[in-house]
Amino acid sequence: MRRRRVAILKPDYYGIVGGFERVVDILDDALTTDGWDVSRRVVKVVDLPLEVGGLDIPAEVFESHPEYFRYLMVRQAFDRVDTGDADVVISTQPPSFSHVHPRHLALFFHHHRVYYDLEDEYVEAGFVDDPELHRRAGEIIRELDQPRLDQIGWFLAGSQTVADRLAHFGGHTNVSLFHAGVGVGDDAKEVPASTPGTGDVLSISRMEFPKRAELAVAAAHLLSDRGTTLVGTGSRELWVRHLDHVLSLGSARAEELTPAEIWCNTGRQAQPVPDSYRSPVTFAGRVSDDELERRFREAPCVLAVAHDEDYGLTAIEAMRHGRPVIVCRDGGGLTELVVHEQTGLVVDPTPRAVADAVQRLIDDVDLATELGANGRDRAAEFSWSNAVDEFRSGLEQVDR
Repeated sequence: MRRRRVAILKPDYYGIVGGFERVVDILDDALTTDGWDVSRRVVKVVDLPLEVGGLDIPAEVFESHPEYFRYLMVRQAFDRVDTGDADVVISTQPPSFSHVHPRHLALFFHHHRVYYDLEDEYVEAGFVDDPELHRRAGEIIRELDQPRLDQIGWFLAGSQTVADRLAHFGGHTNVSLFHAGVGVGDDAKEVPASTPGTGDVLSISRMEFPKRAELAVAAAHLLSDRGTTLVGTGSRELWVRHLDHVLSLGSARAEELTPAEIWCNTGRQAQPVPDSYRSPVTFAGRVSDDELERRFREAPCVLAVAHDEDYGLTAIEAMRHGRPVIVCRDGGGLTELVVHEQTGLVVDPTPRAVADAVQRLIDDVDLATELGANGRDRAAEFSWSNAVDEFRSGLEQVDR
């Protein structure tokens, strides 16, 4: 008797390995343990020809609207993936969910966001030369996505924020939640309890739109006696460093900057900065797990100030370390994890509000300790054991 087969569909965007790849690895292990024959059907985006529906796309046309054409190309590639031998298909990042299969479970964290929930911000930031054309492209993408999304048997949404997007954009309610665990492995080892540190404020973020590492930088320039360390890199790092340099020179005042001047922009106007200058911000780049653990121990609090985040593993990791987390009111999934004055602070997305929250936690060690202890209890709910249980429950919805 043959083992039942499950195919995991996943795009490979330029070999990038991050949190989502670790999630897939863990679920792959769980499926194998449960007796499934697991295979991965990967579409390597970098290898795709510039072609849609048999029509070649001139390079200059592709470069004028890469988000649109790349999406169509990858979507087409998933249409061509053969899953006829699979009893169940599990899709992951967009647009793998467009693949048609009678027993389809979507591990769903977001749509193609620049044509859905981030469309207005993307246009406002100046990423497109023709806003009306971009919005028309978004209409086409949504028209193409809708019937495919309608055929999915069950969605495992990465947060309630994501579930709400599914309901808002497509009326989908065949959804349950999947809360990814922390750390790596079956369950992350317990972190010894400790009082909030006296070192730098810690911000861990990819420097991409709209993660808002820039907001952490602007807030850092309003703190009088504490530095801020940024862990992470990304395509906007030059802009983040440029903003830090401008603020260090006194050429701008952090509390007077608008969102457009801080983060809601393309970042293309960034200028190279000198190798050294006086700043309250330390750019740590990528760090080892041991180094990150040390920085958690030394931090009085952790900033997780992204705009409309899908989930928020950084916040859970911070709470696991007993560090209060500061998030913003427009933080999406982050505001599901952090309860104001219980496990952290929820503030307006302005440099002054973020800086005042940091100062409050530095000045009131008892409050910071209490929020940190509550956060540890909250983080304990996000184990991989619980995540796998949620995954199995979702799988049962299509494996009938």
